[in-house]
Amino acid sequence: MYISAFLHRDALFEITGRWLSSRLEPQDPLQITRIINYDGFAAWETLLGFIPPLLTHLGKPASGERTIHRKKDLKDWICNGLNDGSSRIHSLCTAYRSMPEFYFTGSPVAGKLFHDKAGRIICFSRLKRVRRIAEKANRYVSAHIFQNVQKEALALLRQRGIRSSATAELPLDILTEAEIKVMGEIKENGIHLPVQALTLKDVLGMKIIDTGFGEQGIESAIDSMASATIVEKEHHTGDYNAVHYVIELTVDFQALSAAFRQWANPSVLASRGLPTEDVYNDFDAFIRTGVDSVQVDLILTSFDELVESEIGRSMHEIRIFRQRQQNAFYGNIPVNIEYILEFMLAVGLSPTVTLDDIPIKIWGRYLPDTLSHLIRQLYHLPEYALLTH
Repeated sequence: MYISAFLHRDALFEITGRWLSSRLEPQDPLQITRIINYDGFAAWETLLGFIPPLLTHLGKPASGERTIHRKKDLKDWICNGLNDGSSRIHSLCTAYRSMPEFYFTGSPVAGKLFHDKAGRIICFSRLKRVRRIAEKANRYVSAHIFQNVQKEALALLRQRGIRSSATAELPLDILTEAEIKVMGEIKENGIHLPVQALTLKDVLGMKIIDTGFGEQGIESAIDSMASATIVEKEHHTGDYNAVHYVIELTVDFQALSAAFRQWANPSVLASRGLPTEDVYNDFDAFIRTGVDSVQVDLILTSFDELVESEIGRSMHEIRIFRQRQQNAFYGNIPVNIEYILEFMLAVGLSPTVTLDDIPIKIWGRYLPDTLSHLIRQLYHLPEYALLTH
């Protein structure tokens, strides 16, 4: 994965390519652990340092903030303190309060909510969880590899005297045969992916509620901040209405070092496999070997559209289901890619920093409980079975 919110995005991209080719290097597990933990901390702290001055520039300084662990926390806050919004928004919140469990309230999230004195949401920030990172990266890579599967399938049809086009629905048996051939080529020669096929720009994200300052106001505020630069802008219209920016933030290494020393619990970090003797200096030395900026996905939206994205027509969780259904071909390759990436990210959060092998191969076939078993092993957790010996 090429995660633009991480300082060591190039190193992680290189490791990902090798792991998808099942080529392990001894230092990989510890390198992944440092990237996931240290770069994740650096990204989050950089974003949290950006938000207060940005809100102040917008004339909307936050009077309070709250850490969010589940989507229920955010959706409850939106609806329980509702004192504005259209009649539709009030209707949506009434329906939500009557049966909140219907709205994916158990979805985990790592984020922070900023509000004004009246309890109105000004901003919501979050760092995408590893499961979602693996799932999204899988969609990108699988779409790229499917092009090769499709070419092989068309070649097989031509060999059998059958004419077809890339836009036609290809027979499942032909696709399966083509996929097996592509899997064999990956096993023999590895996988080579362009950076754009694995680039994730929304791992670090925030939403700001537009209360009248609009695009011009937020762009002026960002331009006034020396550490921030707008690198992309896109308008979304339809079920989902917002202005989408990608912002480049320069990191302050000295501030990160101080924040890490205040936040870090050596025993917790040791439980993730990080050095126990001098984790502070290990952090300082490591983060300075990466790039000096992170990218954040910034969404400018209205309060009504925020409600629509949480419990209405563009509910985020429903969009995830639809994205999953857009895969052109549900073969072994997409499943295996997602398993490999999720296992790799799990290594970064586990106490395990040595591996003998990458246990999942693109050319293999696995059930979901294989992945869960492997991840439990990373954490040295027991398996539950009717027979224990």
